[in-house]
Amino acid sequence: MTILDAYRHYLPPPLQFVPWREHPLDGKLLLFERNTGLNVLLEGEETAMLRRVAPRTLLIAVTNVCNLSCPFCYRDLTYPSDWTFDNLLEFCQQADDWGVLEVAFGGGEPMLFPRWEEFIHELYATTRLGINFTTNGMRLTGDFLDAIAGKYGQIRVSLYDTNHWADTIHLMVEHEARFGINWLITPEELDGIQPKFDELMALGVRDFLLLGYKGDEFPAMHFAPDDYRRFSDWLNRMYAEHDDITLKLDVCWGKMLPDVPRLFIEGDCGAGDDFLSLTSHKQIKPCSFHPGGISFNTLDDVRRYWERTRHHKAPVMMGGCGRLPARGLIHIEGGD
Repeated sequence: MTILDAYRHYLPPPLQFVPWREHPLDGKLLLFERNTGLNVLLEGEETAMLRRVAPRTLLIAVTNVCNLSCPFCYRDLTYPSDWTFDNLLEFCQQADDWGVLEVAFGGGEPMLFPRWEEFIHELYATTRLGINFTTNGMRLTGDFLDAIAGKYGQIRVSLYDTNHWADTIHLMVEHEARFGINWLITPEELDGIQPKFDELMALGVRDFLLLGYKGDEFPAMHFAPDDYRRFSDWLNRMYAEHDDITLKLDVCWGKMLPDVPRLFIEGDCGAGDDFLSLTSHKQIKPCSFHPGGISFNTLDDVRRYWERTRHHKAPVMMGGCGRLPARGLIHIEGGD
């Protein structure tokens, strides 16, 4: 009898015979179904001896090419991409064998990666991975969305002043795409958060990932202490008023929103352990915001790096990192 068999009768009947993929954690077992993105966490005597053997997710920048030039972007657009259709596909297939559950592709703009539609089809057909990607949406078409239907977990659409996001959301809803929005919440955004949220709801958005700014170049984009309180109050109100939406928080908020209910209460962002970030020029980082990186050529290089460093929990020495006290913003905010 497997651990899943021991727990199966505790699951609601619709979930008992889902084709779960099992992912051991330290003392727990995570069940994952890639087509819906559903996760179930099992913990008890049967899971106590389990140990994690792979990160849950790989965040892969497939290119640094982008059709926008946002002033706060942390990507160095001068770096070329070392990924090709073939070597990226082989790498992801090996990651699947290792035990990784999901890949989340970004950039740059992944829609500019050569043969992107074909790549999604091939990756879905040859692996068990959940496939997700983040886009500014300006290169999406109805034909593309129809062609990849059922072959991906979710498309994340970033909201910028310059990317006509309302048009993209209309397109997503029209073609019944599985999508969510990535929304950078700055003090300026916080001042108008309710009307913009209402507009997004009216457009058909039901999945919200709320991000905080990371960096020291634009101090005004960071929260002051009172902003955290206002944001927490708003989140709790939306949580109470809407049972048909998903509100997600960027892990980099850290412990600065203590009164907001969380699905995971680990207290650490998981960078370098739960997930790894891989750049377009083949460097490994605990997360996308870490400076520098360690060069790699093969999946075995990535695996050795992860096994050697997964418990280090290194912070990023910049404002907004959740591993720093008060997100490293005391000198900016004067907070306590």
